[in-house]
Amino acid sequence: MNLSDKIYETLDELVSLPSVSGTKDESIASEKIYNMLSGMTYFKKNKNNFGMEAVEGDNLERKFVWAVVNGKEKSNDTLILTGHFDVVGVEEFGHLKSVAFDMEECTKRISELNLDEDALKDLKSGKWIFGRGTADMKCGIAIDIELIRKFSEDQNFKGNLLFLAVPGEESNSEGMVAAAPFLLKLQDKMKYNYCGAIISECSIPQNVDEEFKRLYMGSVGKIMPLFLCVGKETHVGEPLKGLNPNALVSEINRILENNPDFSDQFNNVITPPPMCLKQMDLKELYSVQSPLYAAAYYNLLTLSMSEEKLMGNLKDLAFKAFNNVLEDIKCKRERFIKKSGKKFEYIKVQPCVMTYEELLLQVKSKNENFEDYMKQKVELWKKENKDNQTIAINIVKETYEKYDNKKPMIIVSFIPPYYPHKYLRGETANDKKFINAIDKTIEYAYEKFNEKIIKEDFFMGISDLSYTGMENNKNISGLSSNIVGYGISYNLPLETLSKLNIPAIVFGGEGKDFHKYSERLNVPYTLNVVPELYEHIIYSLLQ
Repeated sequence: MNLSDKIYETLDELVSLPSVSGTKDESIASEKIYNMLSGMTYFKKNKNNFGMEAVEGDNLERKFVWAVVNGKEKSNDTLILTGHFDVVGVEEFGHLKSVAFDMEECTKRISELNLDEDALKDLKSGKWIFGRGTADMKCGIAIDIELIRKFSEDQNFKGNLLFLAVPGEESNSEGMVAAAPFLLKLQDKMKYNYCGAIISECSIPQNVDEEFKRLYMGSVGKIMPLFLCVGKETHVGEPLKGLNPNALVSEINRILENNPDFSDQFNNVITPPPMCLKQMDLKELYSVQSPLYAAAYYNLLTLSMSEEKLMGNLKDLAFKAFNNVLEDIKCKRERFIKKSGKKFEYIKVQPCVMTYEELLLQVKSKNENFEDYMKQKVELWKKENKDNQTIAINIVKETYEKYDNKKPMIIVSFIPPYYPHKYLRGETANDKKFINAIDKTIEYAYEKFNEKIIKEDFFMGISDLSYTGMENNKNISGLSSNIVGYGISYNLPLETLSKLNIPAIVFGGEGKDFHKYSERLNVPYTLNVVPELYEHIIYSLLQ
């Protein structure tokens, strides 16, 4: 059986596993991959070279799988092949849900669903296979496994090849976050020099009938600003005596939603503008009293912007929103007084905006046991199955309630998940060597396969590449202080990432329509071309 046939067979086995993200079924895939590795002759002889590691503190008890093949010639240089084995759900498959994880049957029957013109064309070509996880991204895992098998049989290279298969990418990247400390531990113990990492995610065409494939030199970052607005409660009969936090949070949303000033730009790449993911007040039951708290959090993507600069811009926006609301209230109050012919008592407020870091410092200075108190609260919220975002809102609210100077304010913070942007800049010796190998491989692809591959600066879908290290200019202390729940409800190894900083790319087969029922994989390119290109990169780096 040739390599492409082996990859197809492994892909078929992996796709058949319903390893939906955020469920215990992810463990089915980790067990399967571990068993595939344990059946290889090399790992039967080298039992310490592979294993499964638990995702620490994970209530689903998920695990990531790793394996190392050592070359005949010793070297500290180590190339990482990695991908995720979790997939999104299959509800949108409708009556074809039962075959969504059977790629051959799904391909036979996918035309029973409404397909667009491009999907129909691909189906009729016979070159594409449909099914959940075919493109995103069990094809990458299958390629990695079979290359590990091949290189373990002859070991005809210098250095080490490390395979890493992780869960949870489609949720909060719990697998890759957990793997980072493991990679650092290996680096320190084995003196590995991580000369590169390939995230085996598929290239995604941006337009129909593109005649080239893509390789991504970086991955977009994601940060989620939270605004907790504190008002002043009042009875509905005396609205001028209070300040409704819904007015504050609504004005923030009016200014920030789709605001291109918060679209980050790098070279010719620009991120989509921010979007509100949730806006609400925190009043739980009906009453004729105004709410005290309201909150909103946003999806915001980054390419190069520092978190310090972003926080400054968000604070400025919050001040502007606060001033706008007060000015609006003043105008309406004056109109009401004129209309009624009476004078009324009203609240007098000055705009106040704080970062979570500023608030937390003041609260901790007067509450010695505040962190222990918060840990206990977080454990209760976790038992109530609250998500990370709700827990973060609760933490900010609880922090404010321990604050002495009670007054209307807007508290600005970041909440989970946080994905650092990362780009292969070519600044280090490892960077330059990896880029040289990539460039040679792109030339090889055109010369041998007539495949044109272009280098894109960023993979614009969130990816695990973010957790292959951090760029050196990050202010880790300032960042961690403004991520709500850092070290309590959200375990992100920022210090570890700063010590890794592995040069990494996103490069794999070709796929379309991730997360849709028309998800599909370009079989000839993915199974016949890409594995040989991986081999070319491996031999360029490990020789």
